[in-house]
Amino acid sequence: MVRFGRLELKHPVVVASGPLTDSFSKVKAAQDANAGAVSLKLTFVRVPFQSLMRSYSVPGQVIISPTNKRLDLDHGVELARRCKAELSIPIMANFSAVGTAEDDWKRLTEAFVRAGVDMLEPNYCCPNLDTSKMAQRGRHDHGGASIGENPDTVERLTAIMRAMTDIPIVPKVITADRHLLQESARAMEAAGADGIHYVGVPISGLPPVQEDGTPMMPLLHGTPPGSANGSICKFATFLGIAQIASVTKLPIMASGGLDTWKDCVDAVAWGAMSPSICSALMWWGWDVIRQVNEGVDDFLARNHYTSLDQFRGIALKHLTTPDKAVLEHGSSWVDPDRCIGCGRCAKPGHCEAITMAQNKAHVDPDACEGCGVCWSLCPTGAISYLGEAEVAANRAQAGRQEVRP
Repeated sequence: MVRFGRLELKHPVVVASGPLTDSFSKVKAAQDANAGAVSLKLTFVRVPFQSLMRSYSVPGQVIISPTNKRLDLDHGVELARRCKAELSIPIMANFSAVGTAEDDWKRLTEAFVRAGVDMLEPNYCCPNLDTSKMAQRGRHDHGGASIGENPDTVERLTAIMRAMTDIPIVPKVITADRHLLQESARAMEAAGADGIHYVGVPISGLPPVQEDGTPMMPLLHGTPPGSANGSICKFATFLGIAQIASVTKLPIMASGGLDTWKDCVDAVAWGAMSPSICSALMWWGWDVIRQVNEGVDDFLARNHYTSLDQFRGIALKHLTTPDKAVLEHGSSWVDPDRCIGCGRCAKPGHCEAITMAQNKAHVDPDACEGCGVCWSLCPTGAISYLGEAEVAANRAQAGRQEVRP
């Protein structure tokens, strides 16, 4: 059970606002897949720019989308009403306006509260709203991601919504600036938010090009920077979770690159309350939710946990700064019984420690710096890393074998 304010989710995985949540049939599919909640597609009072999805997609890596479908207020509210009338899954309303348009924020809040949604998710994160006019830091005529980088605006808008309703408010924010992220998290907490939804960077990107220089994005002429989503964001998501968890007690929802049950468990270990998924569902379908739920359940049983609460934030004790990190001396080690002699570990240009002999990889412990790259290249898991004492013990064992009659 996962809680945001008085809202309880039966399952931890939330379907993030996006192409998966812009119609009733998709929301129903999320419910049938046992998602914990659904965040409806981003809604505006008036959609500010053309609204059809175009993207560059590399499955398992990234989806870059410079334009995407948005909902105007009438369509967003009607979708929310129908979902609440016909479905049982908790419904979150994702909506946005520019930072100075307080009347729009009030209108959106009032309309979705009347529609009966279970949670408000004010959008302080969409990078596609950052036009050159909007994105100047310190200004208030900005939208989307640049709102999240202005703690004063975050606090003011969240407080306006808090004064209008007692249903849970979980603002969605994205920023690569650690200090601004933490300031915004504190501002949301001060304004009465019930949680924070953090989205991992990279925020935006451009696609590769064809040989004639045309961007590789179908049915689009002229390619603005687009939001970069998918697996590429995962590690920044973990960092953002940890940074928020270190300065606030608010429950954290997290998205950006969370594709598997392991990704979701890792997010919880860094302090998240609930993982949110989008890109993996766009690539692999609704069965991903079942796989994640089953994987999380298996993880809990295997480690004798009764809930994710017992595991939440367990990795935070290891978070430190570079000046306080302790480097353990040691080296990589190759298990000869598992090494297949493929030679991949001997190829990295920076490494002078690994050589191939008699179709096996061999490590010179004195030359090895323990960088961590060869381990990631081995297809059989033959490489591990040993501390100084284990390296000495291996050398002694090898020496005894050499002098054995």
